[in-house]
Amino acid sequence: MPDFARVIRDAYLEILEREADPGGLTSYNGQMNGGMSEAAMREALLRSAEFASRNPDAGLTERLGLNVHIPSDPIIDDVTRGLGMRWVRLDLDWFRIEPRQGEFHWEELDRVMSRTATRGARMLATLAYTPPWASPNPGSPRIGDPPAETRFWTAFVEETIGRYRHQVQHWQFWNEPNVREFWTGSRAQYRTQILEPAASVARSIDPGLQVVAPGLANLGDWRDWFREAMTARDGIDVINHHNYGRSGREALLELERDQAGQPSLRTLIRQLGAEDKPFWLTETGIRSDQADQKKYYEDVVATLREKAWVTRLFFFHYWDGPGQGNGGFGIVNEDFTPKPAYLFLQSVLRPAKAMRPQRRPEPATTR
Repeated sequence: MPDFARVIRDAYLEILEREADPGGLTSYNGQMNGGMSEAAMREALLRSAEFASRNPDAGLTERLGLNVHIPSDPIIDDVTRGLGMRWVRLDLDWFRIEPRQGEFHWEELDRVMSRTATRGARMLATLAYTPPWASPNPGSPRIGDPPAETRFWTAFVEETIGRYRHQVQHWQFWNEPNVREFWTGSRAQYRTQILEPAASVARSIDPGLQVVAPGLANLGDWRDWFREAMTARDGIDVINHHNYGRSGREALLELERDQAGQPSLRTLIRQLGAEDKPFWLTETGIRSDQADQKKYYEDVVATLREKAWVTRLFFFHYWDGPGQGNGGFGIVNEDFTPKPAYLFLQSVLRPAKAMRPQRRPEPATTR
């Protein structure tokens, strides 16, 4: 019978900050030999009464997430173990995964999915962006083009969800379609050619999968886009939105503040009969060269504690990437040294861990 003692001991040290007791070793070793995954074992420790007693904000850890794009292994390890993040949002770019029709490149995603799941983090996967071969404009294709045929899109969705449905339960179909850079089609095209067909594919593969939509930016005519998307509300399990406020507090308060002739997002959710669905804010943040990023994060977390209707919130993002300097939305610098916002988040998610110096990821190429 395999011995999982080392894996269990590592999990105890990282999550409970102590050596594994003999009873825990025996129990989890037996369960893992019976089929329990390392991710499930870690999840059980995170949900234990001991973890909750050692971490007063344990409930908050399940409400916070981080955009990480397609991260390197050291980044995954730091986000999940060093920072203590339990949720990440990943980019699954269609044009990168299927650059030619029927030719799929899964290597990077296989690595990311496997390592993230092993580290005990849950994932929101965003599928978006048309490859040139699927564009209706072959002479000048753009990633925001509506697919020339909806079946091109649904075939990609089916392949991707079928491959990763055991690791990922939450799926977002397209990103900020109300931003011209990301979607050149109409509101109706987004609903009928992207959202509804993809949601139907997800349901056919596994009715338990969760569709997170519509992922709009809080800009311009977003209310019209939201009304259009909510005509498909029966296919949506979680409502999500993006907002970058003047302050961390405003980023949340704006979502429930009505204006003359302009209902807030929360009011629209009520008016459109979708108040029974959870709400996630899947992007918010601020550049560290334009404001006090740590203060923004502190205000977001403090306000999130007050606003129970915001079920989950994802900060944008971990790292800006090589050659981009130290002033972007990332919470670590180009050389992976932590910015103050990182240290604040760590103090919330892993208060005991934040007291000790952390080994930083080595620089690696990522998006």
